[in-house]
Amino acid sequence: MIALLAIPIVIGAGYLVIKRYQTSAVLFAAGLLMMAIGCYFYNASFLPGKLTTSGSHFIDFFLIIKYFSATTLGNLGLIIMAVGGFSKYMNHIGAADAMVEVATKPLSWIKNPYLILAFTYLLGQVLNIFIPSAVGLAMLLLVALYPVLIKVGCSPAASAAVIATTACLDLGPASGASNKAADVIGIDAATYFVQHQMLYAPVVMLVIAVLHYLSQSYFDRREQRKGSLKAVEKPKDSAQAPRWFAFLPVMPLALLLTFSKYGIASIQVDVITAMFISLFVAMVCQYLYCRDGKTVAASLSVYLQGMGAIFASVVSLIIAAQTFVAGLKAMGFIDLLLSTSEHLGFGYVAITIVLIAIIGLTAILSGSGNAAFFSFSSLAPGVAAQAGVSTAVIAMPMQLAAGLFRSFSPVSGVIIACAGVAEVSPMDLVKRTALPMLGGIVTLIILSSMGA
Repeated sequence: MIALLAIPIVIGAGYLVIKRYQTSAVLFAAGLLMMAIGCYFYNASFLPGKLTTSGSHFIDFFLIIKYFSATTLGNLGLIIMAVGGFSKYMNHIGAADAMVEVATKPLSWIKNPYLILAFTYLLGQVLNIFIPSAVGLAMLLLVALYPVLIKVGCSPAASAAVIATTACLDLGPASGASNKAADVIGIDAATYFVQHQMLYAPVVMLVIAVLHYLSQSYFDRREQRKGSLKAVEKPKDSAQAPRWFAFLPVMPLALLLTFSKYGIASIQVDVITAMFISLFVAMVCQYLYCRDGKTVAASLSVYLQGMGAIFASVVSLIIAAQTFVAGLKAMGFIDLLLSTSEHLGFGYVAITIVLIAIIGLTAILSGSGNAAFFSFSSLAPGVAAQAGVSTAVIAMPMQLAAGLFRSFSPVSGVIIACAGVAEVSPMDLVKRTALPMLGGIVTLIILSSMGA
């Protein structure tokens, strides 16, 4: 079958990435190659439903890149760029250092940095209930919490690995995947969260926290033996700042939690708006401190340069990954996985494992838990009827597993973003997140089999 040709192409792309070929170039090339093969053999359109063909398949190959660029920059990309610029600005005015000085005092009571990392994961997963964007939450924590973790002795790679997985379960009624699961089951999102997710999530969270403790300490010891454990240097462009500047880095997170249906419901604030409001407040505070309007006005370029740097290193790679996934779809590889899963005659536990494995492969290849779950969620009612269980028993582990697999995909936006901040490769970061996420998946399967 032509769809199976995608497998050697995927393996070849992975080999080139490991050999340190430029990742975006490899993903773009592999995606375009698979689209060309799919177009030649199937003579079918590979464009998303919202796009119309240009009249030429060759031009359509690049039209789809334009489409992904526009949609990414308009949502996910702008979030990453806005937060990246804000992070750079916080370093520039010294607010990050001020926050570190204030926040490290209570954390310093815990002498074990790996215990702090375990608690960091649990805290982040709770915040994910209120901030459903994995990248948005991770970038906020990179601004507000990452410097604190470094200050108390956690390595950059370990800190980034924990932060990258804080939204791995996609919990809460604000999550798009949760709403999709609730729709498939036939209940509202709040009921799904309380009656289904919260039966499994606390246990899975505790297992992941323990495995983060073990995994990050192991990799740090190994890198120390090799002499490759990175040390963090204080940013060269950071300035001395008063201690009251410490509230500035956490201001976006405070805005998001305050102005939501969990706080002041009459006002809604998204991540990007919170960043721009916080930037404005930070510039006002900087002026009140230094009384130099020209310097404050010039400092805006620091924010804009930070946005540009994030686009070059992070957003471009996400667009390339989306092109790669479009190639997989054009060759019929995703459809092959769907049709195979529909004709499996396994019992409940076996078919749940198979569905989770297929969703996992899709999430790892695409870097998107939502894309994986949305593609396969329609299978849940039929599979549940065949296995003689409720739809919720099938749909819920599928939904949670999608986010867990995304959290050790080297092409996922959250992994790429956190790896960039820690100055490690996405593959190195995935090595650190894989064990905790796999442990969470195994725990999820065991719990779901007990609850069937």
